[in-house]
Amino acid sequence: MRQSITQVPSSLLSEADTLDGTATLMINLVLQSAFMQPFRSPRYKPLSLLLIGIAGTGKSRLLQPLRKLKSVTYLDDATPKYLVKFLEQAKTGRKRFLVFPDFLNLTTSHGQKTKATSTAILRTMMEDGVTDLSDYGLEFSSKFPVKAGLITATTTGSFQEFRERWKTTGFLSRLIPFSFKHSTLTQARIIGNLENKVPDMMLIYPYTINKKPSSIKTSPVLLHQLSVYGEVLGKETRAMPYRADIQLHTLAEALAIIENANELTQEHVDRIVNLLRYVNYDFNDI
Repeated sequence: MRQSITQVPSSLLSEADTLDGTATLMINLVLQSAFMQPFRSPRYKPLSLLLIGIAGTGKSRLLQPLRKLKSVTYLDDATPKYLVKFLEQAKTGRKRFLVFPDFLNLTTSHGQKTKATSTAILRTMMEDGVTDLSDYGLEFSSKFPVKAGLITATTTGSFQEFRERWKTTGFLSRLIPFSFKHSTLTQARIIGNLENKVPDMMLIYPYTINKKPSSIKTSPVLLHQLSVYGEVLGKETRAMPYRADIQLHTLAEALAIIENANELTQEHVDRIVNLLRYVNYDFNDI
């Protein structure tokens, strides 16, 4: 079973040489990760994503189409009490992702205690899962850990403000970073589109999700090629590389799934490696 916003040729998913093609492929892989295991399974763990770039690079624009997905809750801001409502929906499998187009709203529009509570809930939700929030004075309990992915974005300036704190708490290692800046060519293309009033196709981009995928045959030899990138991510977040390795393996398997493959191939790994040019904090041109 596949869910998509509109019928657009699936070949768009492989256009990884442009801003939209590269970023939307990454987002699509993250979305697919929430349907690779039953949501009550101990192995269920949707990926989480952090888009990082200077103001005006289209981060929020890339996330706008997610509003239309039934498995997504799209919010500009949230309190701990609202997060409880989201977790109740995630508890039934109805919701798989929480999307904040600008994480700064969550960190600046509330008091210190509220902000700390929200961040703590999100941190647990992304990794081990939430079973009880009574310690925070909130009414939520579950017989199994409730997990969900977080997809959000922030500017480079805001990221630098809480980067060290996120490393210390382990929050940063739970998020796959996607950092970028616009090349001169990309800037010229965007300006040309604006001047010529070219319709924004991102508003109807087809984030395609296979809700009942077949199991993918993988190879330790192929997956091992991603280990060096996991080590780099681990060092960046002051964490062991294991979590990053799992994240990268999941990306590779998700790519095979959205392409209707039965097994992971060298081509899939090569495309993930190409994508990993932006899965870092280097802000490479796109």
